[in-house]
Amino acid sequence: VVVAVVGINRATGAIVGEPELVARGFVVDDDDSTLFDDAAGAIVGCVEASNLDERADQGLMTEKLRGELRRFFKKRSGRRPLVLPILMEI
Repeated sequence: VVVAVVGINRATGAIVGEPELVARGFVVDDDDSTLFDDAAGAIVGCVEASNLDERADQGLMTEKLRGELRRFFKKRSGRRPLVLPILMEI
């Protein structure tokens, strides 16, 4: 399981702070220590690529982030963890 916690500004739709990723039962190889830093970058890229209407729709952004992170982890690690994005409007 990988949980991604992302704070989004309610007015502007911009990311507040750094996305935080927490993994349980998802083992990362020692040679791929930057996996979660790169995943946080993928989250930022996904949010920045979305328009303001998409950012305002929490359900849509949750699904976009889930799909983006599933593709990212499948490509980088060959595994398919359960991804749970949590969007917090601030």
